[in-house]
Amino acid sequence: MSATVLRDQAALSTFNKEFSKVIGLTTIANYEHELLEYATAGLTTIPGLRLIGTAADKASVLSFVLEGFDVEVIGQALNREGIAVRAGHHCAQPILRRFGIEATVRPSLAFYNTKAEVDALVAALECFQRQ
Repeated sequence: MSATVLRDQAALSTFNKEFSKVIGLTTIANYEHELLEYATAGLTTIPGLRLIGTAADKASVLSFVLEGFDVEVIGQALNREGIAVRAGHHCAQPILRRFGIEATVRPSLAFYNTKAEVDALVAALECFQRQ
């Protein structure tokens, strides 16, 4: 790694630490949990969408499959819409097989995401499903 990259990473790490102190980790965790609940509610309105992993106390990461659609195709379509997701097995093949699937689409939510972005995800999936 170049000295510039290392310096930039150090600056970002310091910013993240300071930001967490100002906002507070509890505030961040509460917001992410609220956003997760909001996203879960929105996604469950989509016919044929199956959420994988719905524990009450979980990280703000969602995994899903949409009946009749390949996860890679969904992931690429969402990425074209400016919605960043991952699609694939996420190095979690054993647990995915336990759920009877091989791959999922995975949006991750963080303190910098908004409800409007969640709404855009839901709307894009609804549009994708209608095609």
